[in-house]
Amino acid sequence: MRGRVDGGGREATLPLTVIGRSGVRAEVEATVDTGFTGSMCLPLDVVQSLSVPFVGQGVAVLADGSTVETSYHRARVLWHGREIAVQVLVTEGGPLVGMTLLRGSVLTVAVSPGGEVTVEEA
Repeated sequence: MRGRVDGGGREATLPLTVIGRSGVRAEVEATVDTGFTGSMCLPLDVVQSLSVPFVGQGVAVLADGSTVETSYHRARVLWHGREIAVQVLVTEGGPLVGMTLLRGSVLTVAVSPGGEVTVEEA
C-alpha cells in the first residue's frame, strides 16, 4: 500500500477503504500516528455514513496526556489486500492509523514534502 507525506513534510498519509454495514465503503486519507496504540480513528460523520456497529463507550488518552470520552465501533478495512475487522474510535480530528493496525507490517516513510509512504507485510 502506498501513500504520501503532505506538502509541509509533517504528516504521512495512506489511502484506505473502510467498510461498514451492508458493504458500504468509504475512501479516507488516514494519517499514520505511531503514538496511537489503537487500530484506527475516524470522525463521527464517517462512522455514521458507514453504519458501523457500536461496541461501547470508553476513555482515550491523547498525546498531550488529556483524556476524552469516546465511542468504539467495529468496522472492516482493506489491509494488505484483505478485509480485516478493526476497532474504530470516534474522534474529532481526521482519520488516523495506529500501531495495532500496523502490527505485522513494515512502514517506510521518506520524510520530505511529497515523500513516499509504503506499508508492506512483514
